[in-house]
Amino acid sequence: MKYLHCIGFFFVFIAQGVSQVDSIGLDEAFGRAFENHYTNKDSAYFYYDKVISMADAQDNLDVLMGGLSYLINANSNFYDLEQYGDNLERMGTLLESDARLDSFALKQVYEQRLLFDRGNYHYKLKDYVTAQNYFLELYGQLKSIPQNELTALDIDTLSAIYSFLGLIHRHTGRYEQAEFYYTQDLRLIETYSDSIEDARSVGFNTKKLLSQVYEDQNNTTEANRLLQEALIFYKTKVDNPRFKNNFLSTYMLLAKNYINQEDFDSAIAVLNENNVIRPEDNPFKKEVDMIYGDAFLGKKEFSTALSYYQKTLKSYQEYRRNKPHQDIAEAYGKIAELHLRRMDFKQGLQAVQDAFLNAGNHIADSESNPSPDQTFSKIQLLHLLDIKLQLLQMALGKTGELNYEEQALRTSDAILKTFDALKGEFDSKLDKQFLAERVYPIFYRMLAIVYRSYERNPSSKTIGFALNIAEKNKDFVLLEALRNAQATKYGGVPPQLLNKEVQLRAGITHLEKQLFDATDTITNYQEQLFDLKQEYYGLLKKLRTDFPKYYELKYESERLDLAGVKKRVLKDGSALVSYTVADDWLYVIMLHGQGEKFIKLPFDQDDQNKVKELYRLLSHPSLTGQEPIKELGGQLFEKLLERPLRGFDGEEVTIVPDGVLHYLPFDLLSDNDDYVLKTKSIGYANSVASLMKLKAKRKAETNSVLAFAPSFSGEGPVQGVRQFGRLLYNDDEVSKIDRFYHTEVVLDEKATLSYFKSNLSRYNILHLATHASANDAFPDYSYLAFSAEADSVQHNILYIKDLYNIALDADMVTLSACQTGIGKLQKGQGMLSLSKGFYYAGAKSLVNTLWKINDKSSVRLMEDFYEGLSEGKSKTRALRDAKLKYLESTDDELLKHPYYWSAFVVSGDGSPLSDHSFWWYWGAAILALVVFLIWFWKRRTQINL
Repeated sequence: MKYLHCIGFFFVFIAQGVSQVDSIGLDEAFGRAFENHYTNKDSAYFYYDKVISMADAQDNLDVLMGGLSYLINANSNFYDLEQYGDNLERMGTLLESDARLDSFALKQVYEQRLLFDRGNYHYKLKDYVTAQNYFLELYGQLKSIPQNELTALDIDTLSAIYSFLGLIHRHTGRYEQAEFYYTQDLRLIETYSDSIEDARSVGFNTKKLLSQVYEDQNNTTEANRLLQEALIFYKTKVDNPRFKNNFLSTYMLLAKNYINQEDFDSAIAVLNENNVIRPEDNPFKKEVDMIYGDAFLGKKEFSTALSYYQKTLKSYQEYRRNKPHQDIAEAYGKIAELHLRRMDFKQGLQAVQDAFLNAGNHIADSESNPSPDQTFSKIQLLHLLDIKLQLLQMALGKTGELNYEEQALRTSDAILKTFDALKGEFDSKLDKQFLAERVYPIFYRMLAIVYRSYERNPSSKTIGFALNIAEKNKDFVLLEALRNAQATKYGGVPPQLLNKEVQLRAGITHLEKQLFDATDTITNYQEQLFDLKQEYYGLLKKLRTDFPKYYELKYESERLDLAGVKKRVLKDGSALVSYTVADDWLYVIMLHGQGEKFIKLPFDQDDQNKVKELYRLLSHPSLTGQEPIKELGGQLFEKLLERPLRGFDGEEVTIVPDGVLHYLPFDLLSDNDDYVLKTKSIGYANSVASLMKLKAKRKAETNSVLAFAPSFSGEGPVQGVRQFGRLLYNDDEVSKIDRFYHTEVVLDEKATLSYFKSNLSRYNILHLATHASANDAFPDYSYLAFSAEADSVQHNILYIKDLYNIALDADMVTLSACQTGIGKLQKGQGMLSLSKGFYYAGAKSLVNTLWKINDKSSVRLMEDFYEGLSEGKSKTRALRDAKLKYLESTDDELLKHPYYWSAFVVSGDGSPLSDHSFWWYWGAAILALVVFLIWFWKRRTQINL
């Protein structure tokens, strides 16, 4: 629809050109061409060609260029891509080579029109990279025009560009960026509604496109609302051929939405209603047949579904002239999926191979899996590989033939490679999250295959493969952030570009915070944010294209080697236990110096509920005592740790949790009615790969602490929305650290956010005893609170989002605050907590809390913890000893409740802060003094003699 608005101005120029020509034939030819523009392809083509030929002979450039532009638009309207491509070349040749156009007043307008049409053409080919380049080039030209000089044509074109960029990003899985473009388009339409022809129609088209993003994000309710609104509007336009495609596509999207909700009958009813247009006049007939197939497949009417898929396949093969194309690959993929549902693995595997052959231009006819760089779409390849894996699982289960197991393992390996290649193409953290959500079930299937292979033939190689699968969906966003430091150092990117990236990120963060904190929508902020994000993503694209070494270092896909992991992670007889929660099962990989294990444990919803119940009992002390905690802890120990730790006599254990296990302090589990704390020092890691990166970071040569204890009055809101209670003991807590390390203690009104930011780089240990809050709805807006600055507009809130733009080099950050370790559980990122933000900023290890703590008991725990660290103990051992000491020295049984002492956990590099204890320095100093005194005494004695 927007495309048509963008060419509306041509009618004026053509009409003027025709009126200047005496030939009635030209006038009649154009009138007949326009009459058939939306309804009869052959007639429209015939008369437009006649207009172009006659205008060319008469040197009537207005009519010549306008007629060709209208013909190109008709090619687009009828999805006639062959003619579309030919006529674009025809237009390009005229603009570049025809001397008559050198002085043509509208030449620049047609050059811009050609950029737009080339973008549209490549979009229809699903060549999204090329399409995006054309649209961005045109976007850059239009954005250079001052706002008060924009014409109606410029505004229409900008609106259409936003829509196409939204479509491109949606089709490539970048949903946040797609929504970002659609939202900007809606603002543009609202701002310039008086300048846009039929602005309501244009707005509904954008809402229709936005509904697809919501559908992909499983927000079917909002998607359905937008589609129903659009359909009501387009039904009023049904007799207008200009709105035919909008009308038809809205029905299609609505049917897809019903299928996603598994309401297959409603989907079929909508498609039937859509059939008011004759099939030969419906440019979306191929897509409609495929949606019919999806609906009947959902109803398990396999024969009907197959007939629709085969009809779709044949249509696409004819349309694409039997050349490989992802539309053909998609049709074969649908057929393969149908055979999967009907349990016919042989037919299904054949269909998958046919899909592979059409998924790229140069894929050999073999049973091998294509490499990601061979295919048109990595997302499509990932989906096809998953279908193949499920078919191979079925074949293996039915036949037991090892050939199918070998194929399944090779396919799993291909999935890992495709995932690695795909995730580096995503710039948005949110879009990476959607990718993780999509692939999570695939990793479950892969682990099941690998475990079956391990049961048959246990080997370190198989465990290593399982570990790599488990790691791929654990915290890969953080891992990329950790790799970024190396990429920045060795990637060869000019410092000015890296500085520009930092500046843009900081600017985006600032504006997003302004919008988040604002009670009303601030259009000015939204416009600035759009422009900054556009510039930022453009810079990332430049870095990816112009500096491949930087890109490779940042998104390296190195495989974890089991021997290498043991060497770099396991020290002094320690062990590592990595969990993956997969539906009703728990896959456990346990590594220690003497061997390794790969275990599959039942772990259903009841077990997950036990974890949540234990967390509730721990974080909400009551008079019921500790018996329920120990009972649940014993059950969970048997479920989670008994088999993995069987035969391991060491003390240090690093846990890599997954899913609901992030809520669990493992040292509170009960072994023979005693806490695991009594025999094990437990530390945590977000993933094995990120732990290796953290351990590889260089430690500071000397230790110094920046300790903050802000004050809160407990009265009145902060920033109008927050109110913090008084912390009575946080000043005691930080003051005691100075007994063990050189410490700058910052108290009360001096403990401001601005002072913290200005001084954090001078210390390798940060200790923050303050209020915190985890925001499950918006994890990036979980925060720490600082003292408010008098007579200042500066905020006193440090969001996770702020930490993405802060660089620190801390060996340890201690967050002695409320709920610093709890946040939203998200696949691929583990627990999105405030503490994780400090990893992004550069922390090597963290000490944080799992629930709202008692600040009085924290004073004792932290004092003993830092004392242990000063003695050269590991962080996990120092924290464990502090907890044990608390229990031994506390007589009040109520205060022995785990709520008061067990919330603190250590994650990341749990090794000692220094190789020598604090007291060793005192000992060395005393020894040196003694030696000096002896020497002095002897020398004096000799002089006296």
